[in-house]
Amino acid sequence: MPKKWMVTICCGLTLALMNASWAIAGEQEDLLKKIEVLEQQLKELKEQQKTRSEKEFHCLRAVGREKFCACIAEKLPPEVGFAEYVRIAITPKEELGYGGMTLEQKRRVDTAISARDACVEKGKGGFW
Repeated sequence: MPKKWMVTICCGLTLALMNASWAIAGEQEDLLKKIEVLEQQLKELKEQQKTRSEKEFHCLRAVGREKFCACIAEKLPPEVGFAEYVRIAITPKEELGYGGMTLEQKRRVDTAISARDACVEKGKGGFW
């Protein structure tokens, strides 16, 4: 009889340890997935910062106003570069073909125009 109890206890302990190790392995797997997600988010953030810096640099080369360029770089959507912003800003919507654009294209145009309006200090006669 004592051997059966020992075998039962050993089997129970073995199962408990296996469950614990599986739980730890599952936690490690979850942690690795979270790390991968964070690494991807960090990569995307770095890309956005690079894109923003490029927009600001191009704006400064063309316009030379730090406050305005920082604002434009911040407010433009990531997919709208400075050259596209200029084209949108100086071209009437009709000439851009706004009526025939997809919703996404219209959103890009509208966001670029909103960025311009937000960044230009109209009450002071422009961004100077």
